[in-house]
Amino acid sequence: MTTDASTARAVLFERDADGEVAIVFGTVDVPSAGPGMLLIRPEFVGICGTDIEILHDRMPVTFDLNLPHSMGHEWSGTVVEVGDGVDAFAPGDRVLGHGDMGGNHWFGATDDGAAAELFVLPASMCFPVPDGVDMVTAAIIEPFACVLNGFQKIGGVTAADTVHVFGLGAIGLAAVAHAAYTGAQVVALDPSPLRRSRALALGAAAAFDPVDDRFSVAMIAQEVGRPDADIVVEASGASGAQAAALAHAAHQGRVLFMGLSRPRSAPAQLSLIVERDLTVCSSVGAPVAIWEPSIRYLARAGLDLGSLVTRTLPFSQAAEAFVLAQDSAADIKVMLRPDTPPPGVPVQQG
Repeated sequence: MTTDASTARAVLFERDADGEVAIVFGTVDVPSAGPGMLLIRPEFVGICGTDIEILHDRMPVTFDLNLPHSMGHEWSGTVVEVGDGVDAFAPGDRVLGHGDMGGNHWFGATDDGAAAELFVLPASMCFPVPDGVDMVTAAIIEPFACVLNGFQKIGGVTAADTVHVFGLGAIGLAAVAHAAYTGAQVVALDPSPLRRSRALALGAAAAFDPVDDRFSVAMIAQEVGRPDADIVVEASGASGAQAAALAHAAHQGRVLFMGLSRPRSAPAQLSLIVERDLTVCSSVGAPVAIWEPSIRYLARAGLDLGSLVTRTLPFSQAAEAFVLAQDSAADIKVMLRPDTPPPGVPVQQG
């Protein structure tokens, strides 16, 4: 199918008159699918913690944001048109894609992304959505791929492990789901009652509010039998949680830092790294090689990552959606989707 659309309505990051980053419902140019390319209509586009960092201009200085650009690096969609030389996909196929464009350029984070009624992406960056995986779950594979990559970097997780997860956004809850699926004993920590309840539903053995004045590691021991963890995942980026992650690790424990943040000060017992012979590791993003294993994992395991989505709004309400996405008491994952299909472009429901 060939579409005549040259522009598409889109959700944009751009700087306002005061130099602040703002969310705007505007338009982007949409080229036709050139050689090796796919023209795609998005079905769902997730609002991620990285998007919040971009909005508040808190991304590391190494990222060139190229504003204005359309947002959206967590997505699922339907192929509308294929370019010359593309044999692996056809119009109507359900797809998702990674965001690594090379040279620290990232689809939807530093350059135009999926939050446009139509967008173009190299077919080499796309994967088919397996049968049995709905389009909402497909749009959340990116944070799950980040988690799977992080756990692989620290040597994996088994049913022998106790895992503490700080921060129950999409990354933290995906970590809970993965660790619980392996049989590990999981303790979830987040101030939000909603997020703690979702962690329990995903298999956590216990969940606590770490900023409650009454909280202590003795409460964890009373609930699950031990106060510390073989693996600690810090997925909030909060400086207090980053410091606490070291204190929660057992002797020869592994600590995985995944939460994005600019440098902030917090008292931390750095001596614990040596005293407890800790392995401390960071993991940011999902390299291309982890995507296909992540897709196979979710297809075979049947994990209900769609349960992380608490609200879906149209592109035209993106500004409201970003406000909601920052209210951890009311929402976990907020999704966007196009208001209406462009003329002549069919909508395929997941």
